[in-house]
Amino acid sequence: MSKKILFLSVTVLSVFYLHIAVVSAGSQSNQKEMKLIMATNVTPAYPYIAKGMKIFLDMVNERGKGVVQIDMYWGGTLLKGKQLLPGLRAGTADMIWVSSSYLVGDFPSLGIQSLPLWKTLAKSYEDRKIGSPLAVLQNKELKKKNLKQLLTAGMIPEVLFTRKKLVRCPGDMKGLKIRVPGKIEAKAVHAMGAFPVSIPSAEHGHALSRGVVDGSIITPWTAKGRGIEEFCKYMLDYPFGGINASIFVLNDRWESWPEDVKKIIMDAAVESERLFIGPAGATLNDAQYKGEVIPYYESKGLKAVYLTDAETKKFDKAIEPIIKWWIKKVGTETGKKAIGYIQD
Repeated sequence: MSKKILFLSVTVLSVFYLHIAVVSAGSQSNQKEMKLIMATNVTPAYPYIAKGMKIFLDMVNERGKGVVQIDMYWGGTLLKGKQLLPGLRAGTADMIWVSSSYLVGDFPSLGIQSLPLWKTLAKSYEDRKIGSPLAVLQNKELKKKNLKQLLTAGMIPEVLFTRKKLVRCPGDMKGLKIRVPGKIEAKAVHAMGAFPVSIPSAEHGHALSRGVVDGSIITPWTAKGRGIEEFCKYMLDYPFGGINASIFVLNDRWESWPEDVKKIIMDAAVESERLFIGPAGATLNDAQYKGEVIPYYESKGLKAVYLTDAETKKFDKAIEPIIKWWIKKVGTETGKKAIGYIQD
């Protein structure tokens, strides 16, 4: 009898511990794959930009099977442009993909990404890529306010589209109402004697068609995603600013993630960054501008306006105070160091 009891006891205990092991293993398996929520105001139909963003997402979700997966909420379906930073801080999203122009008010150091300092996409990529002195300096500043910039990509120049007015010098802009995407661009427009108007990108068509604004500062790579060619007659080939598409996370949240999760994300960020904006062959590159982007607008009847060297210098002169303002805003030492990394 005692042997039977012992056998039953051992059997019961074995089944019990086996059950615990299975449950534990299943629990560990479920915990291992981290689900992250990413939000952006960019629509999946956005020309060029969305295609470049998907490269990173596909890399992470393919390599991260069983470890980490990113659920992307496109086009403001979770958080609209101005809600992205508050939503990140509130935990509504784990990561946000947004232009730094939306964050300059809270993080002035990001203003350098909107200044009209880069003449080519290729150079903007080299200056700002992950691990570059400028990227390191920016994250050092962002960390003070618990933010981290992951994928930085290059800068896309923002140019002026106007409904009716041909602009060839700063004086031609006097009195015009111009839509701007951020604070830096607003200062640039104001320096030309125009009135900056803050309007979300999605409301371009409505504002232009009704004459609420006389023109818009926007990157030509994505402007056609807003149908700007239907409402404007001219596009001025001069960079009034720059816009980018960067990934941001809260620094303390990032530090809390498992090392294997962070490695998958950072490896994908580094690799996808050079396929996104800047280098030859990237989703957005310099060759596209005059070979593909401008011809598209010209085919729609819009005229591209090219400045002479003398005319360009007039705009450059008008822009100088904005650069000096930004240096003072972030601190002379930090500002000059950042500018120096671009000019080297």
